[in-house]
Amino acid sequence: MNDSKYASTDEGDVLLICEPITIDGVENQEETKQEVIIPVDSDDGRLEPEDVEVYHQPEENVPSVEELVPVQWVSGVWNIDSYRNSFETDEHWELRRMFMDQHKDSIPEEELVALAQAFANSLLLNAVYCQEVSDRLDVLGASIATRYRSSRAHSASKVTVPASNAVADWLQKIPEGFKIVQRKQLATRLLQPAIPITSLEDVFRNFILLDDNLEDSGREFGMLNCGLFVVRVVSQERKQWVASVTAAGYLLSKSNGPKKKANRACREEALQLLRRKCYKIRTNPNRCWDSCNVERLESTEALDWNGNPFGKSSKSQTSKDKLKEDNIGFRMLMKLGWGGGPLGKHKDGIVDPIEVQAKRGRRGLGLVQLKSASSPSVEGSQYPNKFLTEGFDLQSESFHIDVNFYRDLMVNFKARQLGYDLMFSIDFTEIERALLCKIASDLNLQCKTVTYDYEHYQFVLLKHRVSPHDLLVKILVDKHPIYSALYTVEPPEEDPTRHKKVLELCSG
Repeated sequence: MNDSKYASTDEGDVLLICEPITIDGVENQEETKQEVIIPVDSDDGRLEPEDVEVYHQPEENVPSVEELVPVQWVSGVWNIDSYRNSFETDEHWELRRMFMDQHKDSIPEEELVALAQAFANSLLLNAVYCQEVSDRLDVLGASIATRYRSSRAHSASKVTVPASNAVADWLQKIPEGFKIVQRKQLATRLLQPAIPITSLEDVFRNFILLDDNLEDSGREFGMLNCGLFVVRVVSQERKQWVASVTAAGYLLSKSNGPKKKANRACREEALQLLRRKCYKIRTNPNRCWDSCNVERLESTEALDWNGNPFGKSSKSQTSKDKLKEDNIGFRMLMKLGWGGGPLGKHKDGIVDPIEVQAKRGRRGLGLVQLKSASSPSVEGSQYPNKFLTEGFDLQSESFHIDVNFYRDLMVNFKARQLGYDLMFSIDFTEIERALLCKIASDLNLQCKTVTYDYEHYQFVLLKHRVSPHDLLVKILVDKHPIYSALYTVEPPEEDPTRHKKVLELCSG
C-alpha cells in the first residue's frame, strides 16, 4: 500500500509517494529510519548544503539519493586513439587505452584521460601520487594491473632506446626507428641466457655447442655462473663403470660398461641430445688462415725498440739527470766519504751504476724502462710470452719497420675488443716478431707464432674473447659481416620456435 506525504519548500508543497520495496526477495523487513533529501533550486543551479532539506521518515521506505539527485551525464562517444602521443611507447599507450576503454562510460572524458596517464605512470615508471589518487587508481585499475603483471612475469626489464634514435624519430615524426630498435632488443633478450636455471629447458637455452666440442662448450657454460658441466666416470664394480654427463645438476646422459666404452657412449649420447636441443656455432672451414691481415711496413730510417731513431735513446739514457743533493742516495754516499765524481781511492772507477741488461717482466732495483714520447702509458704485462722474446737483446737492435705504427695498431686492437685473430705477414723477421711480441705483452695482449710448413712463420694477435651468446646476437641480430663470415649458426633441430621468432623480429 502506498503512503503519501506533503513536504513544504520555498516553491510550494511537494507530494512524496513512498512505496515498500523488496530486497533480495525478502519481504516484511525490519523497518529502519530513513532520510529524504529534497533538492531546492538555487540561483546558480548548484546544490549547497543549505539548499537541501532533510526529513526523517521513521517507518516508511523512501527513494535513494541517486533517484532524487540527478547524476552527472557522461558521454561514452569519443575517440580514445586521438589521445595517443607520437613519442609514446606501445606499452605505455596500451595501458592508457585499456584504462580509458574500461571506464569511458562512467567517468568524464577530461578526468579519465588524466587518470589513465597517472595509472600508466604509476605502473611503468613507479610514479607516486597523493594517497587519495593512489587509492582510486588501485580500485579502478586493479584488473588491468593484474593482467599486465601476469603478461610480464617472464619478460626482462623495460626497453630503452638510444637518445639519438629517439630524437631523430621525434623530429621527423617517424616512429619506425624506435620500432626497429625495440624489435632488435626483444630479439636480443630471446638469445640471452636464463639465469638462474630453473628447468631443463633453461639448460638447453644456456648451452651452446661450439664445433661439436663438449669440453669447450662445457667450459663456456660454466663461465655463465649458473652451474657446472660435469663428465663423471665412477667405478661401480669390477670392470664396470658408470659414466654420466650433468649440466647445472640436470642429468643429460648416462652409460654403463667398461671405463672407456662407457665414457665414449655417454659423451656421444649427450652430444646427440645437445645437437637436437641447443644452438650450434661452427667455425667456417673455408676461411683463409694463411692470408695475412697486416703487411710489413718499412720505416725510412733505423729505429730502436721504442720507435725512436736508433742511437738517440741510448744517449738520452746515459745523459739522464744526476742525483740532487736532497736525494737520500746522494746523502748516504756523502756520509760514506764520497765527494762526487768517479768511485775509488784514485777516482778511476765507474760513474754510472751497473744496470741489469736482461729483465723478464720484473720490477724492482735496477729496472730501467725506456719509453718513447709517443708510446702510451701501459701497465705491466700479464702475458710475458718469454718463449718468443727469450734470447734477444731488443734494446741494442735496430729495426727497419714502423714500430710506432704497429704499437698504435695493437692499442686500437685492444680498445675495439675484436673477436677475431689479427694475422701478420710472413715477411717479418724473427727479431721483428720478437719485438711485436714485446709490444703485445706490454699491452696485456695474448699473441703467438704459427707455422704450417716449419719454414714460414706468422705472428698472431689472439682475439678478444666473445661469449657464445654474444656471438649469436652479433650474427643473428646485428648481422656483423666479419663474424658472419667467420662462423655459422645452426638452430636447434627440435622446437625451433625461439629461432623463428628471432628471425621474424630481425627481418622487419
